[in-house]
Amino acid sequence: MIPETTFRMASTSDAATIGRLHAASWIIAYRGILLDEYLDNDLQGERVTYWTKKMSQLKDNEFIVMAHDPNGVAEGFISIMDEPEQGYVALVDNLHVRPDLKGRGIGRALMQHAARALTTSGRLNYYLWVLDGNTPAAKFYQSIGGSPADGRIVHFGGKDVGATRYVWPDFDTLLDR
Repeated sequence: MIPETTFRMASTSDAATIGRLHAASWIIAYRGILLDEYLDNDLQGERVTYWTKKMSQLKDNEFIVMAHDPNGVAEGFISIMDEPEQGYVALVDNLHVRPDLKGRGIGRALMQHAARALTTSGRLNYYLWVLDGNTPAAKFYQSIGGSPADGRIVHFGGKDVGATRYVWPDFDTLLDR
């Protein structure tokens, strides 16, 4: 990881930055998985609108952590939602790192930061969904202790796609305990 990366809780004023990061990540990660028309039709504007609304409606136990370089430029973010399911207490709703910074440890650090924040509130596990075909994401989550659990079909980006749930029954491996 870049040693100068800092982490902070996001606020509603970060919605546009988060939306831009989100769109940039999807355009690369989901090319060939989702319809090109969806990815190429003002995805950035749609994601900014989405995050502006979502961030104004966060529950008290939901949060977004941002990673920044020393100049305050956003490097990535993670969002944690209160959506317990099948014994898992929190949903990693989104994790995105600027495409030009992938592989530097920022994603892992964001996952660890979120796990520590959840632990302080007594929540000791989480899960997330990965669209089938997003092999780099699946490999990344497995490399930091996530295990594939089950799957489903979701209508997303204009088509039906498979999704696999990755779970962390505890944070021991992720936090190197």
